Amino acid sequence: MAFTPPAASLAQLQGVPFDQAQTSDEESAAKQRYDAFDTPQNRDKNMCKGLFHFEDGTVFWSSKMGIDSDGPAAPDDARRCTGKQMDPDSGQNKTSFHLPQSGGDLPSEVAPYLVLPMNAAGNGPFHPNLEIGDVAVVIYKGQKTAAICGDIGPLKKIGEGSICLHEQLRPAAPDPCKNHRDPETGFCQRIFDSSIEEDVLFFVFPGSAFGDDLALGDLTGTDNRLRERAFGLYDKLRGAA
Repeated sequence: MAFTPPAASLAQLQGVPFDQAQTSDEESAAKQRYDAFDTPQNRDKNMCKGLFHFEDGTVFWSSKMGIDSDGPAAPDDARRCTGKQMDPDSGQNKTSFHLPQSGGDLPSEVAPYLVLPMNAAGNGPFHPNLEIGDVAVVIYKGQKTAAICGDIGPLKKIGEGSICLHEQLRPAAPDPCKNHRDPETGFCQRIFDSSIEEDVLFFVFPGSAFGDDLALGDLTGTDNRLRERAFGLYDKLRGAA
C-alpha cells in the first residue's frame, strides 16, 4: 500500500496509522473500477489516490468530491429548493437514507452526507462492511468535518458529498453554489457545476450508524450527535481518544 497523505492536510492527520493500512480484494477491485473511469477524455475524474482499511476496520479513500444535491427542500424555510430544482439535469428529491423518526430523506443543503458508490451487484454500497447510515470524518486541507453516509451513487464513481458537506469544508473548499444563491436568504438555487478536484480524505466507520431515534437535528448545527460520534471514532483511530 503506497499512499502519501497530502501535505496540506497533515495537521488534521496526526496519529493516523497509515503504515498499518491494508487492502482487501474488494477494495482493490473497486479502485481499479474508479481508475479505469479516469480516461483522458473524462472531465470529472475520480482521482482516487488510495482506497484501503485500517486494522480497526475503518475504511479510507482519497478522491475528488463532486456536489450531490439530492434530497427534498430543507423543512426550516419554504424558500429553500429541492434537489431537482438545484440540479435539473440529474438531481432527485430523495436520498437512499431515510430518517427513522420521520421517514424523510436528507436535504442536501442542511445535512452533511456523503455518497457511497454502488457495488457491482447493484444491491448496496461498494464496500461489504459499509452501510447507509454509517458515520464518517471528511478532511480537506486544514478543514475537518463529520458526515453521514446518506446516498448511493454510480458504480464507477467515488467521491460525492452534499451541499452542506462542501460548505462545512470551506474556506478550503469552493462555494458549491457559487453565483447561484438567493440574494436575500443566501440559500442555494442551483449548484455550481464543479468538484473539489482531488485530495479529499474520507474515513468511514463500519457499524457506526445511529438507531431509530435519529432526527434531522442530530445532523445539523455546530454541536450535534453526528460530530460527537464521528470525531470520537476518528480520535480513537489515531490514538487520541
